Amino acid sequence: MRLAYAGAASGCPTFDGIKSVMHARKNILTGADFAPPPKKSWLQKLFEILSAEGNP
Repeated sequence: MRLAYAGAASGCPTFDGIKSVMHARKNILTGADFAPPPKKSWLQKLFEILSAEGNP
């Protein structure tokens, strides 16, 4: 099973390919990833209502 890891092929016994991918900065989720989209202001809602009424 150890030969299945990417680190075993490189010859470095301390390198673990799975942990390397798991802890990469681009794979870490932050609170911003779960933030809801920004709410629309009343002016944007009014504009959407008025523009929807103008279209048949």
